[in-house]
Amino acid sequence: MDDQPPTNIFVVKKPWKQHVTEAMVTFIKHIHRKYPSCNVIVKKEVAEELYDNEALFFPKNTDDGVNSMPRHTLYTGTNTEIVSKTDLLVSLGGDGTILRGVSMFSNTTAPPVLTFSMGTLGFLLPFEFKDYRTAFKNVYDSRAYVMRRERVECHIVKKNADTKKEVTDNAGEQDLIDSHSYSSSFIKVHAMNDIVMHRGSLPGLINLDVYVNDHFLTRTTADGLIFATPTGSTAYSLSSGGSIVHPSVRCILLTPICPRSLSFRPLILPASSHIVVRVRSKNDGKSINTSQACAFINSSAKMSVDGIPVTELEPGDEMHVLCESEPRVGPNGDPCHTDTDMQRLKEYDYRGVWCVARTEADWVNGINGMLGFNSGFRTKASDVM
Repeated sequence: MDDQPPTNIFVVKKPWKQHVTEAMVTFIKHIHRKYPSCNVIVKKEVAEELYDNEALFFPKNTDDGVNSMPRHTLYTGTNTEIVSKTDLLVSLGGDGTILRGVSMFSNTTAPPVLTFSMGTLGFLLPFEFKDYRTAFKNVYDSRAYVMRRERVECHIVKKNADTKKEVTDNAGEQDLIDSHSYSSSFIKVHAMNDIVMHRGSLPGLINLDVYVNDHFLTRTTADGLIFATPTGSTAYSLSSGGSIVHPSVRCILLTPICPRSLSFRPLILPASSHIVVRVRSKNDGKSINTSQACAFINSSAKMSVDGIPVTELEPGDEMHVLCESEPRVGPNGDPCHTDTDMQRLKEYDYRGVWCVARTEADWVNGINGMLGFNSGFRTKASDVM
């Protein structure tokens, strides 16, 4: 984290929850009162929501019937403008709120993240909102304890640029897509939790070839594959049988989703790994008759980033997966081998996501308190050693 106090604070919240809105107003008022040099940034829809709750945030009409100026100034803009200005990300909500906020910084260095638990899940949420004064002061004074969380980087290389399809139907997904760099045949994204290649709504399994560091690993038929960070090891990967990994361990988790094999076990690969997954056609070049044709109409796979649908992959398309701090793929999806290539990549600041924590024991407390790690069948307090 920077030793300089934050100037521009981007505040995100769980949408349309009155208690969260009230907490956000309380936090913003505190910042403006105690730290007048700080600017508060919100998304446009949040500004509209605050306007709808004007009794909380805005003064009442004056005697002449004209609205007076708001007591507090908020800044907003496009995603690109917000990303370029943000020094600190403050999240009010659950883990999903954090992932949504961080996803806006998918192709740039993510700011430090200060989170307050106001949602349904809280594995990334060490602070209760009642502690907001102390928590923010520690960040402002550069005295906060932080935990670095690795992001997984993904490069999608399309075999045929005309086949590129983007999923933007659901509200909010356009925010993620706008923050990624799209070309005619190349897509680059980052994820704090996981990147998932899956069959989507298709009734059948998908066929994938997996390579690690240019060596063929396996050919699988499955519902999909999960590529998770240590942070994401307690999310979808855990539900699919993957291991729990401490955030300080630099690695990539490869977890299969319902593979058609009893021997395809979850893997933990080193951070230096360059994983390539290629979508394979179901007919695999074999001739088929009319009765079989319906089974091979659609061999595509869907891809989601931190739970948000991003694109669709057709047979021949490739997904390159690597740690954000270990860039080994160039702007066209090609491996970087020369010193010039590597020097160019080092110009970027790959730092993961720095999350403000309460203590070093946050992770241990989380897997015990939230996941019930190794919980037995004891029912009496006297049975606990």
